Amino acid sequence: MSVEILDGATIVNFLEDEEAFNAQICDRFAHLDSDHDGQLSYGEMLKELQCLRLLETHFGVDVETDPDELALVYGSLFVQFDHDLNGTVDLEEFKSETKQMMLAMASGMGFLPVQMVLEEDSFLKKAVEWESAKLVA
Repeated sequence: MSVEILDGATIVNFLEDEEAFNAQICDRFAHLDSDHDGQLSYGEMLKELQCLRLLETHFGVDVETDPDELALVYGSLFVQFDHDLNGTVDLEEFKSETKQMMLAMASGMGFLPVQMVLEEDSFLKKAVEWESAKLVA
């Protein structure tokens, strides 16, 4: 983890660079697709969904969460990605829903800089790295 400064523009600009965003999406999808069948099952997506840590923390401190509640949340998130409801998520579904989630974060964040703790391989961290590389170039 690292502490980074970003704003909504960091995320939006990263998403608008289709080449950079697509490369990150393809890398993450390939990493998650453990059986290399071009589809993500619920089991393959579960680790990614758990990384969101939606209910397990309260201001960064782990809290006890009902396992049934977590299962419902993760199941509903998986359905958000599974646009055609066939029980798996393909690359286009993964890309589309990830982009929508990131746009929602950008919208909620606004355009004032915010200091955040980011996971090293998160899409937000990739957006910050992309922005930093653009500033250096």
